[in-house]
Amino acid sequence: MNNKLDIETIINKIRNAEDVTLKPVTDIVALKISKGPYDGGPENNIIKAEKITAEYISDNYSTLDEFHKDLTILDGGIKGIEAIADKIYKYYKTCDHLDFDTVKGSISSKKDITLKIITDLVAYKISESKDDKGPDLNFISAETFVAEYVSKNFRNKKELESKISKLGKDMKGLNRFADIVYNHFANNKDK
Repeated sequence: MNNKLDIETIINKIRNAEDVTLKPVTDIVALKISKGPYDGGPENNIIKAEKITAEYISDNYSTLDEFHKDLTILDGGIKGIEAIADKIYKYYKTCDHLDFDTVKGSISSKKDITLKIITDLVAYKISESKDDKGPDLNFISAETFVAEYVSKNFRNKKELESKISKLGKDMKGLNRFADIVYNHFANNKDK
């Protein structure tokens, strides 16, 4: 879809209650998040629900009118709102999203070896710098840097893997990506 709606604009419409259907849809999505494995607490669930609702609408509709038309087809009332919220939550679960908590959890639990290696490389770069605070604190800092950088710059695992592969094969790509993450935070730490 070449005419994508701006995600930030949609999030603002949700937060400002400019569109009476967006807020209830988002609230239902947040409730579904809270009852599932992605629960991050009430405030984080709302923020996550706003983001994924906006992403879903941006990815699937070229205008909000199209979204409302789809809602009307699904009933228009509370049943339609619930049906759209279900679609959005299912979309979220199947899209392999890379939000901060998901990325950090994947690193901590060693579920994602690529992210773990990148984190280890960033921790090593920290240990070689004037910011060295010892292995444990270096790893915690690196984990936070990687989770923040990845969650802000990549929507899903496929985008991340594509970027890493463009940087080089195997360890070369991982090392270059770790350099990017480290340099990003080293250059922005005093801002």
